[in-house]
Amino acid sequence: MYKLNEEKMFFDIADGQAVVINFVTGMYYGTSTLGSAVLEALVKGAEPALIAEEIRKADGCPADFEEQLKIFTDTLVEKEIIIPAEGNGEPASIDAAAYSDGFELTVDEFAEVQDLLLADPVHDVNVEQGWPIMKEE
Repeated sequence: MYKLNEEKMFFDIADGQAVVINFVTGMYYGTSTLGSAVLEALVKGAEPALIAEEIRKADGCPADFEEQLKIFTDTLVEKEIIIPAEGNGEPASIDAAAYSDGFELTVDEFAEVQDLLLADPVHDVNVEQGWPIMKEE
């Protein structure tokens, strides 16, 4: 069981695509369409085994899907997007639209706007220093 690492991450789903922002490092992450659905199920408390069971019902599911799911989940943990949690294991529900791009589970990492994300334009304003004041390492 896992949950979102709320101490470091912001998570949202927009039009079926996950957007995760690490507000400590300024990195942001995107996932494949199915990866977005799996990530959403994980942060809602679904057990990976139940997620795999649900996805295996779909036509065309690869035989090695459990292995792909393990690699995907391990990547999310490695990037500190999700962390282990206790719970009862919510049932997994994956919408059919999640298979529109196939069964690929990927996590993409982006740094293009890292400096902007680390700036706090609402709070970090100073008469002497101006705006934005960049957070120190």
